[in-house]
Amino acid sequence: MTTWNIAHRGGGGLRPENTLAAFRHAIALGCDGAELDVQLSADGVVVVHHDFRLNPAFTRKNGNWLKGETPRIKDLSLAELQAFDLGRADPASEYAGLHPALVPMDGTTIPSLAEVAALPSRQPFILLVELKSSGDPASADPVALADAALEVMKDHLARTIFVGFDWRGLARVKARMPQARCWFTTDELRGDARPVLDIIKSAGGNGWFPRYQDATADMIALARKRGLQIAAWTVNDKAEMMRLLGQKVDAICTDRPDILQTLEQGG
Repeated sequence: MTTWNIAHRGGGGLRPENTLAAFRHAIALGCDGAELDVQLSADGVVVVHHDFRLNPAFTRKNGNWLKGETPRIKDLSLAELQAFDLGRADPASEYAGLHPALVPMDGTTIPSLAEVAALPSRQPFILLVELKSSGDPASADPVALADAALEVMKDHLARTIFVGFDWRGLARVKARMPQARCWFTTDELRGDARPVLDIIKSAGGNGWFPRYQDATADMIALARKRGLQIAAWTVNDKAEMMRLLGQKVDAICTDRPDILQTLEQGG
């Protein structure tokens, strides 16, 4: 089997994260797909953005970096959100230091999920759609978000996998459309992962999407024994990429799909 090269947030180490510029670059690079985060705007549009508030590390308005407490995504319409420029990282931010290969793309804005789904690709391009909800007051309602995202992607289910840490949204997707694929995301696990895998299986999950440190040989074998696919996030270290390629996981999610691509090609 071939391990999918999935560009995390479109390949946020190379182009501005979760933007059309990033997704176009991932397609041009030949990635198998991209992971992206979705939320609801004030006017009910499914938009692509990771944080519940605009991130000051890479967000400007009228040429000025945002400061202090920034607006919540759910409080702004799509038009208001698209007035912000996400095309480069603030050079004074920690974020800029963590993404030294990031190419600035001034004028880049927050896209809708529909815009990302409509991007042309010569090869099948998988979308891992993370339903970004939680118990945070800044979060969208998980059921409303799941319903809206499913409506956008209903004609693209063959290349869509819903993922997320908030399993309420994934349960809603499965209840509404059982044929939709869902990979249940987990954060750091402590101890035996078997109870978690059993819950995922009993919920109708198609796969397990752990952080890469938890994707050990034993845990991968247990997931496969339960008929679950397995991916790992967010893998930027070459040695970890090689380990997971050797384990033949179904997908590796990375900020640096260019590095993974080189390794997959034997470089």
